[in-house]
Amino acid sequence: MSELSEKVGNLLYTQDWDTAFDVLEVARSVDPLSAENWVLQSQLALELKNYDDAMGAVQHALRIAPDFAPAQYQMAYVLRAQSDVEGALDWYAKAFAGHPVLADSLGWCRVMVLVFAKYALALPIAEYWTIHRPDEAAGWFMYGTCRLAVQQRASAQLLRAWSLDSSILDLPNNLGGAYLLEEDLVQAEHWLTVALERQPEDENTLSNLALLRRRLLLAD
Repeated sequence: MSELSEKVGNLLYTQDWDTAFDVLEVARSVDPLSAENWVLQSQLALELKNYDDAMGAVQHALRIAPDFAPAQYQMAYVLRAQSDVEGALDWYAKAFAGHPVLADSLGWCRVMVLVFAKYALALPIAEYWTIHRPDEAAGWFMYGTCRLAVQQRASAQLLRAWSLDSSILDLPNNLGGAYLLEEDLVQAEHWLTVALERQPEDENTLSNLALLRRRLLLAD
């Protein structure tokens, strides 16, 4: 973080909008081709709910430096504020791919998975979270869920989530699905039985149970 970014960040935190505006006006006059200056200008505009100005400033930053990660992240935040959540997720994933940060990444990951089913986009974010927050069940659950959705082995990740927090509602069903993928029908039956007790009307659980029964019949 540059000295300017830290200074402006502190001003935004204390809601000293006027001083932040003055500081940025000077910075842009000194270096109008600094993408960072325009990102900070967009952050100020976004704090003030001037969404058009926030979008214009971040677009200018991206024209100056298309691969500048702070500008890509800022575009995600501006789009989210304008209710274009799906577009925001794409920009967030693009920024994360080039410059991963922890921050609120798990929150973005949850929206990718639970709302838009963008498992491939969420997968590296969830994995990164488990590396840096290995004692948080939510990260392991997201990671295992993403791996399962893209047809990768996921039982180890989901079991880690279970060991940390067995109350996560969909965990047993996902574990059942993971073991179905791995052709371990004994474990699949165990976890889907737990899932059925927990969510007797859940469509995903019922679908996995139907698949398990077909597999068991074939095995006989």
